[in-house]
Amino acid sequence: MHSTRDKLRKALSGLVLYQPFFGSLALRLRYREDPGCATLWTDGTTCGFQPAFLEGLSLEETKGVLAHEVMHCALAHHARRNGRNPRRWNRAGDYVINEALTRGGFVLPAGALFNPAFADLSADEVYRLLPEEPEDGAPDGSPDPGGCGEVRDPAPGGIPSSPAQFAKAEREWKIAVSQAVTQARASGRLPGGFDRLLDEILTPRVAWAEVLRVFIQTAARNDYSWLRPSRSYLARGLYAPSLHSRELGEVVLAVDTSGSIGKEALAQFAAEVSAILDEYDTTVHVVYCDTMVGRVERFTRKDLPLLLHPAGGGGTDFRPPFAWVEQEEIEPACLVYLTDLHCRRYPPAPGYPVLWVHPAKNHGAMPPFGDTVPL
Repeated sequence: MHSTRDKLRKALSGLVLYQPFFGSLALRLRYREDPGCATLWTDGTTCGFQPAFLEGLSLEETKGVLAHEVMHCALAHHARRNGRNPRRWNRAGDYVINEALTRGGFVLPAGALFNPAFADLSADEVYRLLPEEPEDGAPDGSPDPGGCGEVRDPAPGGIPSSPAQFAKAEREWKIAVSQAVTQARASGRLPGGFDRLLDEILTPRVAWAEVLRVFIQTAARNDYSWLRPSRSYLARGLYAPSLHSRELGEVVLAVDTSGSIGKEALAQFAAEVSAILDEYDTTVHVVYCDTMVGRVERFTRKDLPLLLHPAGGGGTDFRPPFAWVEQEEIEPACLVYLTDLHCRRYPPAPGYPVLWVHPAKNHGAMPPFGDTVPL
């Protein structure tokens, strides 16, 4: 046991001396032995560890798993689960963190989760791409799927946090990360390969994917049942109805193929279409258009994962997709248009909700109807 404590102290000292960004954040956590866990865990305040697990790691691997837990906190994974499956959320965070840590020169234990397909994605985006996990109860009962350490919801005094406490936990770690970046830059030891993640923490952009999700949820007809109480609320001592069914009418996604939307934007868009189909049993019509409709693809759940095949090029006219909807006599729950907005040819406002998704920079004038969100 003594040797385990010594290893932990040496690993923390090494982070403070040679990786001050991680060292200063690691010192914010309280460390305690937890023989009941498989590896390590953190809830943003405490880092519990299994002595036998740390005993089997090298000193460099110990530094790696401590940095892994620190990044769960820095990215506020402990405060942003929002009722999502704990194992699946843990895995999503692991893929994001492990890729960044290895680029930064850290060593992780064998079996750590890696997938190059998830490079430069957020945990929220990776979560939507992962297969569903079986319901396995509260995070405390969930094993560590990646073997590098769990992330758990904050639970002061063993009591699940309220939404206000979750928000407070996220804000506190954002401030801590900002201070750690300042200290690391002053010493010239800001970790390499972490620019995107640090930018995501300190200057978060509009979460267009979440805006899209809320937009779709608003368009859906939801049926709540009191016969099946919500598990997440029961855990907080409240009896509330659960979502018994989700009914969503047909969705139309229009894609501007004039050449202004790049492959990366299309890939992000495809990931969100997949997320919609994963959550709702509906039909999605993808309409590719420049000055006319070039191709239409129809997708259902059985088509996951999606690959979009745009057709067209040249000018832009926003009217054809709306005309196509009328021609096909579709009554969509909503229409989402991916475009740079460099066009002034709009149809009259339709009788269904419209969301325009556009690049954050170099976009045209705002449309005369519908909602907009920068990509």
